[in-house]
Amino acid sequence: MATIKRDKHDIYPFISAKGRLAGAAKGKHILITGGGKGIGKAIAIEFALAGATKITITGRDQQALDTTKTLVESQSPGCTITTISADVTNPTSVSSIFAALPPGPPPDILINNAGVNADSKIADSDPDIWWRDWEVNVKGTYLCTRAYLRLLNGAAGTILNVSTSISDCVLPNMSSYATSKLAVNRFTECVQLEYGAQGVRCIAFHPGGVASTGMGERAPKQFQGMLLDTPELAAGTALYLSTPEAQYLDGRFVFASWDLEDVERRKEQIVGEDLLVSRVRYGGFLSTEIVGLEGR
Repeated sequence: MATIKRDKHDIYPFISAKGRLAGAAKGKHILITGGGKGIGKAIAIEFALAGATKITITGRDQQALDTTKTLVESQSPGCTITTISADVTNPTSVSSIFAALPPGPPPDILINNAGVNADSKIADSDPDIWWRDWEVNVKGTYLCTRAYLRLLNGAAGTILNVSTSISDCVLPNMSSYATSKLAVNRFTECVQLEYGAQGVRCIAFHPGGVASTGMGERAPKQFQGMLLDTPELAAGTALYLSTPEAQYLDGRFVFASWDLEDVERRKEQIVGEDLLVSRVRYGGFLSTEIVGLEGR
């Protein structure tokens, strides 16, 4: 596959509610975890601009949720924002999210955006802080996805999981973040495999290197200069991925910084060669044939 440049740093017409995707979320209900600040806030704004009539945002900071609600509703009067204070790592709290959803059918789209990242070498790490990445990034994504799938009860729906480019490489001091987000990518594939036949779509995406978020501010100093992307880039990417034309990316992992118009032109190759998924590259060195199980 030819190289796809990671040269997008801000939203552009191909993925924008103010451009080609005007009306792409018309009449839809969107559920966003971590929706009060940063990327989650930008996603709420973008989907409202695209015509969503109901958006539910969750988070632990009620003041931030209320501020986002006021902003979105002032910009998009046709959209009603519901705020729910909740902890995605707590099963009871997650149940309360789905019990407090506004009346009507299940949300059309769940966006698992809540996330954290620790920064330390393994030997120097605090076990509770290290494991917190797994609690929020993996358990939180699992609990919300599980509750959403149960609410769908066999119906179609869309799940977008916010991942990271770090899931695709190895960097120092980020072991908990990298491994937890790699698990999110694989979990995305599992959801697609198990529920794709009923019309569920599940995609993971790297939102870009965004400085103006709590996670961006906590990123190691050596990476701060690489955080050049806007929250709006992530929001536009989420909007594009939620559309039917992005079905070729179901069960896959995508970078927001890619030119998605260029990616779309390669969809036959992506599907045909089963690209953008998590796989161990054996390179022919090891056989993956299971032997010795005859008669068992």
